[in-house]
Amino acid sequence: MMGNWTINGLMLVLCLLPAVGCGVSDTDQAALAEEEPQEPPTEVAIGDYAFRAYYPASNTQTKFDFSLAGLVKADDLAGLETELEKKKYRIRDRVMIVSRESTIEELEDPDLVMFRRRLLMEVNRLIDDGKLSDIFVSHFRVKTR
Repeated sequence: MMGNWTINGLMLVLCLLPAVGCGVSDTDQAALAEEEPQEPPTEVAIGDYAFRAYYPASNTQTKFDFSLAGLVKADDLAGLETELEKKKYRIRDRVMIVSRESTIEELEDPDLVMFRRRLLMEVNRLIDDGKLSDIFVSHFRVKTR
């Protein structure tokens, strides 16, 4: 008996929620409608990378060639561009380290999910003024021999 009452009570509450408006008043709804739309993030070039990595244990050499770009809030663009230029050698070093430490599976992933995630984390660690929300890899070529 108690179980039926609970289910009926729950159904009643669920039916009444749309009629009540879920606790949002007309003034709140008007304020939400008047908010300025968010500016879309801006793309910023991080750099072009072409380098080789030699692995003596397996006597193999891997050649990397790709470009990086990131997304940043429009408000942070000017400060971030300055910071990227100021720290381009440190960023290049981190990009090379992440690339060399990546596994074959990470580099063969069509979306480069883990590779991009690690690059985003490392680049964001180095910059102070603004943060990248995402990072993109283009012209990605990796050749091992």
